[in-house]
Amino acid sequence: MTACPKCGKAVEPSAQSCPVCGVILSKARAVARPVARPVVAAPAASPPPSPPDRSHASPLLAALKVGLAAAAGIAALVAIQRMRQAPVPTTAPGLPRATVAASVLPTIAPEGGTLSQDDVAFLNALSLRLARGGGGAMPTDQETGRVEQLQAANRDSEPLRNLLMGIYLRRADRDLQAGSFAQVDQTLGKMRLVDDREPQIYLFEAQARARQNDWAGALSAAQKFEGMSGEATPSQSFLVAVSLEKLGRRPDALAVLDRPVFETCATATDPADVSACTAARQMRQAFLAADAPAPAAAIAVRQRETLVVDPSKEQIQSDRFDVRFDGESQSGVARDVLFVLDRAYTRLTDVYYDRPARKIPVVLHSSQDYYTRTGAPWWSGGVYSSHNGAIQIPVRGLPSTLPREMEDVLVHELSHAFVDDMSGGFAGRDLQEGLAQYMEGKRIEDELGLDQLKRLANSNGQSVGSFYMISLAISEQLVRSRGQGMVNQLLKAMKETGSEDGGFRKVFGQSGTAMRKDILETFWRRYS
Repeated sequence: MTACPKCGKAVEPSAQSCPVCGVILSKARAVARPVARPVVAAPAASPPPSPPDRSHASPLLAALKVGLAAAAGIAALVAIQRMRQAPVPTTAPGLPRATVAASVLPTIAPEGGTLSQDDVAFLNALSLRLARGGGGAMPTDQETGRVEQLQAANRDSEPLRNLLMGIYLRRADRDLQAGSFAQVDQTLGKMRLVDDREPQIYLFEAQARARQNDWAGALSAAQKFEGMSGEATPSQSFLVAVSLEKLGRRPDALAVLDRPVFETCATATDPADVSACTAARQMRQAFLAADAPAPAAAIAVRQRETLVVDPSKEQIQSDRFDVRFDGESQSGVARDVLFVLDRAYTRLTDVYYDRPARKIPVVLHSSQDYYTRTGAPWWSGGVYSSHNGAIQIPVRGLPSTLPREMEDVLVHELSHAFVDDMSGGFAGRDLQEGLAQYMEGKRIEDELGLDQLKRLANSNGQSVGSFYMISLAISEQLVRSRGQGMVNQLLKAMKETGSEDGGFRKVFGQSGTAMRKDILETFWRRYS
């Protein structure tokens, strides 16, 4: 007599079904048989070593270096560990059990797809090799192609899907460590074709984008993972926080660091989560230290010249601006100017996390009066003076309401006021002009066609036009690669150190000249 695997009732050895529960005994024994589960996993990506500590580095920079090093390995570690082989049933009746000492994959798939005995043996051997790891664990292109063909013929097989996704993930991780980002993108595309609802694809993609300093892409992928998985872990949440900080969204980054998931850090055991918890704690401490007000004596009060304004000009004001203009004929434009400036002031405050310390004087001139009093070049549509902190605009000849292009001019000049105040007047002209263009919405590839970009890459930057475009290219790359938050820290460091170069060295550990050279070399390689 034997026992039913399901209900335990004693049954004859020759019985086909249980007389009590009715289960088919051959199937019940197959399901009950213990199954070894090979794991499709690769070794966790080792985080790159942090740069050497520098005595002049700020607490924020040090924490970000630790955080980014952790973020570089966390996503891959989590994704690779979680992409495991699903439990698999034994072979169906009629197909001999494979001799490989591992679980076998299902032999019958929808639409008549089948796996031969040779296929089963191949898949088991490959799965076992992947589980054991080592230098020979990476599947060859021929093996990967065969798995792709088998999965295409058996699309409803979850074990086959997981095996193929595990192979793809392993290949993507190898290419990521080698810096072959195009190959990573190609493999991620294949994974989406297999199952674009698999959350781990987007967790790995977030890490890949972060390695390329594509923080907008990293944030988008991490948020897709959250939306699909409904899961917020310390490691994934930390990656979101880093991406937000690099995009200049520190308040949002702090909000992520306040997630309840970080309250579980004391009991975290997963290596990725432990690493993320440590880095998140250091990042939060650095944020708080960076936002702490400086001692009153640390930064000298900046003296500015008194702006001399024609007493016949009329005046309208807000809490932030003092606008002077010539009589009733300019009153409509003056009101529009004040409205646009107040709106832009709010937006730039959200971008720079700071604001000018004093009310900004704005003077509207007739065209002749503007060029005479400011000495601005003929092509200038507005000017900001660091000496007196004033914005001056020519308005004679404008319609009674403000044209759209004048709004861009106002945003451009107002950005100068923010950067000048934050940097203590030490920001160089190219950084000033580059950031001002960036804030009004200009992007180098939108401004110039491919032929123009090639000519710019081979120019010496001496003409007015090429100077402005190269300044835009440098500032745009600085914001994209380092994040607006770090640019803001750079401006503040210029004021603290009393020089532009001192700010670059304090925040980035190298001179401004060296950073510009690196950025321009990349630009020239891309377009020349």
